[in-house]
Amino acid sequence: MERIDKVSKEYWDSGWEALELPPAVDFERGLLKNPIPRRFHEFFTQIFSGLRTSESSLLEIGCAASIWLPYFAKEFGFQIFGIDYSEKGCHLAERILDREKVKGTIVCTDFFNPPEEMIEAFDVVISFGVAEHFIPTERVLVAFARFLKSGGIMITLIPNMIGGVGFIQKWLNKPIYDIHVLLSCTELAKAHEKSGLCVISCRYFVSTDFSVVNLNGLSRNISFQLKRVLLRTLIWFSKGIWLFENVVSELPATQLLSPYIVCTSKKDK
Repeated sequence: MERIDKVSKEYWDSGWEALELPPAVDFERGLLKNPIPRRFHEFFTQIFSGLRTSESSLLEIGCAASIWLPYFAKEFGFQIFGIDYSEKGCHLAERILDREKVKGTIVCTDFFNPPEEMIEAFDVVISFGVAEHFIPTERVLVAFARFLKSGGIMITLIPNMIGGVGFIQKWLNKPIYDIHVLLSCTELAKAHEKSGLCVISCRYFVSTDFSVVNLNGLSRNISFQLKRVLLRTLIWFSKGIWLFENVVSELPATQLLSPYIVCTSKKDK
């Protein structure tokens, strides 16, 4: 089955070129805090509740500039590994591990052709925004699953490009929209099943976050300034929702406004 990569390595390298080191994951509570890291922390705590994480290994696929690897090591005690084919992105991931004083292994290679010792070597495999850049989806998920031990857990997170975030991304910056495969929650779950994995759960995740919309690559003209004003307005809308959630109650994640879809699955064989 032919594989189509919707994004080139050069695209990722150029994106990591000028990136400053992102701050560590901050999931603490607070009136004006972004609650999304806390939602992720609650989600991971639930998923890993039956796993002896201090005796387990975790691999992040697409680990360039990862702030999550040190988080998984510090909060759960995982032995952490990352794989990515961007040398620049891998270097940033290593710098973040050094900054956080966390030991981990970063492997710079194509995850479709990994070293033999990485096959069936991990208890948990996780990816943040990788699977949606390949056609067909089930083929990339098969490649992900090769890293899992029997009984291992896979967590696949993608942006919700069929909802409001996708609509705004398409309107403001269509080239970025076009590098994504459009997948619903149901379609992502079916792709995992077709790849031989047992789906534990698949759902839209968190109520809103328009800050994930990407304006990179646009010419800095008047049109860009107008788009940036609109995007900032939408981000303030998201912040208003977050303030409500911090004070009152968490709102449901919906196909219309949720920025993410997350699928948790298990490798039975």
